[in-house]
Amino acid sequence: TIARYSKNHQCHVLTLAGYAGQAPAADTLYLETFKNAIVKYIKDKKLDNVILVGHSIGGFLSLRIATELHQHLKKAIIVDALPFYAGLMNPNAKVGFDSEMAKNSLAALSKMDDEQLRINQLNTAKFLCADSTKWDLIANWGAKSDRKTMTYSMYEMLGNDIRNDISAINIPVLVMAAFAPVPSYPAFTKDYVLSSYKQQYAACKSCTVEVTPSSKHFIMYDAPEWLFSQIDSFIQ
Repeated sequence: TIARYSKNHQCHVLTLAGYAGQAPAADTLYLETFKNAIVKYIKDKKLDNVILVGHSIGGFLSLRIATELHQHLKKAIIVDALPFYAGLMNPNAKVGFDSEMAKNSLAALSKMDDEQLRINQLNTAKFLCADSTKWDLIANWGAKSDRKTMTYSMYEMLGNDIRNDISAINIPVLVMAAFAPVPSYPAFTKDYVLSSYKQQYAACKSCTVEVTPSSKHFIMYDAPEWLFSQIDSFIQ
């Protein structure tokens, strides 16, 4: 993605603290810290006409930034992220950080040695990405990440409901939603995914949702040409 777009655009690639070998942030509200750091970076660098591009947690952070930062930004591209993850899985999901679940998940990860964690992350990669050539790359990112950062930031995102907040976004937003058929769940269709995402993004009037032909969560690996065509059309 960087190789493709750096020819005509200035690209700033950000890796969140605590992920993929980066030093973790101090014990804090992780997503708030990440968001504030990115906003500060944009302001300090005096960047304008910024096109935010974020995948998963990065996409959620892009939504939060676009909700609050009404200058500097031009557009936002959200790759398989939602304003309320837990609400997609459970319409009656509780809003708020589930500290008990986070602690239990961290305890489970903390019991693993490095090799067990790598295997755990490899299994996660296989579930989230169809392209087997990328499994080791994704698993190694996870294995090199700070366990508390991974766990707590994920649970912060799961319980954070910004579906109403995104009504404040005043720039065009492209959302790319992943869809891969699941034979054992025939009701899980492309139309179902489109409807679910549109419902989550209903308050953002400048938002367009597109669904992949067939891709798991890592759209950039499973459907790169489709992703590029969507980005090309959106940013031209």
